[in-house]
Amino acid sequence: GGDPYVVLGIARGRPFSEVRKRYRQLVADNHPDRLIGRGLPQEFIRIATTRLAAINAAYEMIERGLKHA
Repeated sequence: GGDPYVVLGIARGRPFSEVRKRYRQLVADNHPDRLIGRGLPQEFIRIATTRLAAINAAYEMIERGLKHA
């Protein structure tokens, strides 16, 4: 749960293009493959995977909300 804007760390009411840009940045930063490539421990990978799921869910919520607004 939680506020999708808080999850993405972006202010409510920002244009969707900005939300998308922020989302892509977060996905790049938290992508498990990238962390594995940097040799981070399994625990970090697990946390990143969970975070990525939350980021994806938040983005979809905002996207849906804006399309039906």
